[in-house]
Amino acid sequence: MNKAVDDEAHEVIVARFRYRHEAELAAGFLIDAGIPYRLQIDDAGGVDFGATFTRPPILWVREEDAAEAREVLSLGEDDASPSDEPDEETR
Repeated sequence: MNKAVDDEAHEVIVARFRYRHEAELAAGFLIDAGIPYRLQIDDAGGVDFGATFTRPPILWVREEDAAEAREVLSLGEDDASPSDEPDEETR
């Protein structure tokens, strides 16, 4: 299902998440981009939901893939944050 990171590759952290599902969603984007990754999630397989507050899910990639992974996961600096106000057309 996922492409595991090589054992000998030097890994770096590209993202930390608050919740397991956020990390898994981000991993899906990396799968689509063909970037090997490793998820470090210590929540007893989703059973110990509260564990993520003290040990957040971490997404690791090979050092040589880090820049591309960050680009894939980012919204971009030019993207505006979503507005709380509805557009004129949707009011």
